[in-house]
Amino acid sequence: MSHVATTQHGRHELHTHPSRWFALVIIAVAQLMVVLDATVVNVALPHAKADLGISDANQQWVVTAYTLTFGGLLLLGGRIADYWGRPA
Repeated sequence: MSHVATTQHGRHELHTHPSRWFALVIIAVAQLMVVLDATVVNVALPHAKADLGISDANQQWVVTAYTLTFGGLLLLGGRIADYWGRPA
């Protein structure tokens, strides 16, 4: 099924489903959150290291724990999206 229709004047118009725009907004916000999360971790890590007195090795564990948690939640979100499915 084509989403392109020709008008009386011969111009093509693209008919998009409103949920496509909603999906685009959700994806853009999710990407913003990924970048924002990484920035927050990188900015807060030196302060946490100084305040808590953690070593460089333990600082790496903090980054590893964050990465594993983020990856696990990303997999969970993907599974939920697969279960929920695409809108009809």
